[in-house]
Amino acid sequence: MATVLKLLLAERHLKSHPDFLAAYDRCAAQLDPIIPPGHGPAKAQYYQWLSGRMIGLPRDYHCRVLAKMFPGWTVEGLFQMANSAPAGTRSHEVGLPATDVELEAFLGPEMVANGTTLVYPTFELTSRSVDALQAAKIPLQRIYERKASAFTARHHIDVPVMLTENDIRGLLYVFSLLQRHTSIPIDFQSDRDIVAHCDRPYISFGLSSNDCTHVYLASVERPLFTIRDSPAEDGPYLEHLELADGSRYESSDDRNIGIIARVRPSPDLHPDRYWIICAGMGPRGTSGAGWFLANYWSSLQQRAGDREFVAVIGVRTYSDQMVSLENLLMKSHESA
Repeated sequence: MATVLKLLLAERHLKSHPDFLAAYDRCAAQLDPIIPPGHGPAKAQYYQWLSGRMIGLPRDYHCRVLAKMFPGWTVEGLFQMANSAPAGTRSHEVGLPATDVELEAFLGPEMVANGTTLVYPTFELTSRSVDALQAAKIPLQRIYERKASAFTARHHIDVPVMLTENDIRGLLYVFSLLQRHTSIPIDFQSDRDIVAHCDRPYISFGLSSNDCTHVYLASVERPLFTIRDSPAEDGPYLEHLELADGSRYESSDDRNIGIIARVRPSPDLHPDRYWIICAGMGPRGTSGAGWFLANYWSSLQQRAGDREFVAVIGVRTYSDQMVSLENLLMKSHESA
């Protein structure tokens, strides 16, 4: 008999206690607060973890490191007995009740059956900017430059349409999650294309920058959140977030605000369809929300079930991974 943890470690070719401790210490060093080296399980305890001869779960700091080592898995799922799975199940599917099935419930039946589209916002130079560049005789290829390149040669780039780096980081976090735990077909499209043909489930990235957000706000009578303009004297951020319960959130220089909203755009016509909005305010709002979604979707699913929800994420401005769940507002079944 063996635990799911043992099979996952075998897949990663971590078959000895020293190999496991090296991987454990690398993950522990990425946590906040950092767990110093040498706090991994002793050899006897390690083999207990693999065999399942353990009562309860490991200490809290072990659970934190294991959750970091295996994103998308619950600690309970890691210590599930592997041979309790149906015959023929692949080793990474042993935890199906805690991972794949739960993730499919989070994404919604239509997204699982037909695939999902990851939607990024696109931007173009304003007409005033183009006019100013032309008047200054600055070619469009010289608008942007590479900083601190190792090469002295010029880096010319044609940018008819621009993508924002923080939105793409958030998208890549979620893309990695879907690749690891599902076989769902994934498509990538701009918000301009999706808004023109939005009869599908999708996951969008960006708040007011993404037209998918505005489609939701314009099409729902009582949205879970709204975007409000902030007075100029309130600081450098032009907008703030208000939830349906009246709570207000705004970014600051040391903490950005991210949101993850899962909504049903047409519950009567398409009851199995979700739109998921992963967004934020400030340089790390969207990317931090994307990282939170990729790593903590399971906790959202366990609390929300099949209800629509909006989660507010606090993101420290020095790292996408320094995040905290500040609020989870769920729509009741009666108001759905």
